[in-house]
Amino acid sequence: MKKLLTIIAMALIISSSFAQGAQENELKNFRFGLKVSPSVNWYKPEGKIMAGNGAGVKFGGGLILEFRLAKVISIQTGVQIDLDGGKIKYQNGGPNDPGSNTVSYYYNIADDKIAKQGSVDPTTSNGHTHYQLNERKFKTTYITIPFTLKMKTKEIGTLTYYGQIGVNNSFRWKATADDNVTVINDITNTLGATDSKSKIDITKDVNVYTASLNFGLGAEMNLSGTTSLTFGLNYNLGFTNVVKSDSYYLTKRTNDSAGVGTLSKMPQTIKTNAVILTMGVLF
Repeated sequence: MKKLLTIIAMALIISSSFAQGAQENELKNFRFGLKVSPSVNWYKPEGKIMAGNGAGVKFGGGLILEFRLAKVISIQTGVQIDLDGGKIKYQNGGPNDPGSNTVSYYYNIADDKIAKQGSVDPTTSNGHTHYQLNERKFKTTYITIPFTLKMKTKEIGTLTYYGQIGVNNSFRWKATADDNVTVINDITNTLGATDSKSKIDITKDVNVYTASLNFGLGAEMNLSGTTSLTFGLNYNLGFTNVVKSDSYYLTKRTNDSAGVGTLSKMPQTIKTNAVILTMGVLF
């Protein structure tokens, strides 16, 4: 939140410098403002091993920049901080069950860090605990640069209605996870106690860039001159993979018909989705 407030303060300073050097006719062709964006976010995974496990309430906000192309058409962009994430459930079978899959990772409790896939010898463990991953809640922070085409109606009463469509370009800042896990005994290959891990750093398992289709409807209420309140409802449909195609941390064990397991990096494809309420002010 402190970082968000700092960016908003910087945006205000930049916006003020634009305003001081602009004439009234220029302000009509270039507008700026600030927005906040509470949202409901969820992840949609592909494949049979992972399944969606619910949605969560997130938050975002930042600077709006709007460039007028014609009376009713504008290009809208800006920069914002977005909190994204979702919940995933992993469809594990028993570690010894024939034909089953198990998703797991090694965790160093002393250092409070998750180990890179394949870096721990299961015969010695080297101070690591082997966990089966049952459920994961992703918490990802992005710096987003939206680029949308905004189409407005003429003023109807005190309101101007608009529709917009474009692309959100999001660059990963950091990523953590809260996990529900079960201990795996590497000697007997059996399950033990269930546990939970929070704020695990999984930044290396999340792609640096992700993109989503952004479309929605909204309205502006004129207050005075070119100053307006703006509010809208948008839907973000992710079309790039949020995570690495082959996990940096997770191991997939695939058992054959005799229960003999083969280990590999966990393949994963997850797309993000969100319904976003946008509220702000344009000058």
